[in-house]
Amino acid sequence: MRRLRIPLLLCAAALTIPAPRLFAQLEPPGAHATAPDNEQETDEAEEGSRQLIHDVRADLIAERFDNIDRLAAGFRRDKSRWNGGAWKLRTLYGALDAPHQTEPDTVAHLDLLRRWMQQRPESITARVALATSLTRWAWVARGNGVARTVTDEGRKLFEQRIAEAQAVLEGSRDMRNQCPQWFSEEMVVGLAQGWNERQMRELFDRAVQFEPEYQYFYKQRTNYLLPKWYGSPTDASSFAKSAADHVGGDMGDYIYWETATVILHRGNGDLEPMVKQLDWARIQRGYQVLNSRFHADRTQRNQLAFMAYKFNDNAVAQQQFASIGNEWNRGVWRDRNFFEKVRDWSTGHNSWP
Repeated sequence: MRRLRIPLLLCAAALTIPAPRLFAQLEPPGAHATAPDNEQETDEAEEGSRQLIHDVRADLIAERFDNIDRLAAGFRRDKSRWNGGAWKLRTLYGALDAPHQTEPDTVAHLDLLRRWMQQRPESITARVALATSLTRWAWVARGNGVARTVTDEGRKLFEQRIAEAQAVLEGSRDMRNQCPQWFSEEMVVGLAQGWNERQMRELFDRAVQFEPEYQYFYKQRTNYLLPKWYGSPTDASSFAKSAADHVGGDMGDYIYWETATVILHRGNGDLEPMVKQLDWARIQRGYQVLNSRFHADRTQRNQLAFMAYKFNDNAVAQQQFASIGNEWNRGVWRDRNFFEKVRDWSTGHNSWP
């Protein structure tokens, strides 16, 4: 079966996910980073992020739900970002979805979010937070292994929890106050449930109409179109170009950079065919827009160095490694040995890694 045709379902009893690629996936999509990959990174944005996470979690535990709602509303209104362009709203939701070590802790956390919904029925933030935690809990049940490692019970719990997450989102679709992260979580659910191309395209179109500057929509759409999910070998790169062309100008180039970071990721296997499909000059222009508007963070400097290596651009790679120094990023390179090999290549100290 080339593509799945699965209707949007609101109850676990009716949910069916005959998705072979879903259960071959090794990493859960849409995970929210609540801390930097490199523990040595201590720039201003990361310090601010840590403080925000601490404050939001303290408010949640104390059930000061009104504080969280006010903070989220302000982030949505002001479109507040950190250095690097990440939305502070995403950090807030990451703080509300802190992983828990035990099943009872997770259940208690979900009950707390449900209590927030009950006490503040007009809170879109509470509903998105609950859907986010249910989605993560679904992946806990499934595990991150290949298909043959997924138990029947794990598969069943995955489907049930994803269905509950979608029911929460659908129940808040027409609320007076809306949130861009609602669309982002709906895209995560759609990927997990194997929605077809038409459904996902329509959701993406609604999302960017609501908030065209929320870069995560473009990244999630790109992820859906990768061969490891539901795309052909050229779908993701074709979307990257068409989306950037549609936005146009500097912001179009910035969107091209953001989508390229999804495509050229070490977790996607053989990247050489994808490298040939992408426009290296436009990626660099997008990075320049990012740096001028939001100031590139250390992760992004590492990403550009990795891309320069993939495009065999020694000059750009050497410049980026000089900027990075020893502050490598595990999420980009996976291991320090590989980082050092590529860095040495850029300075001419060894051959192609």
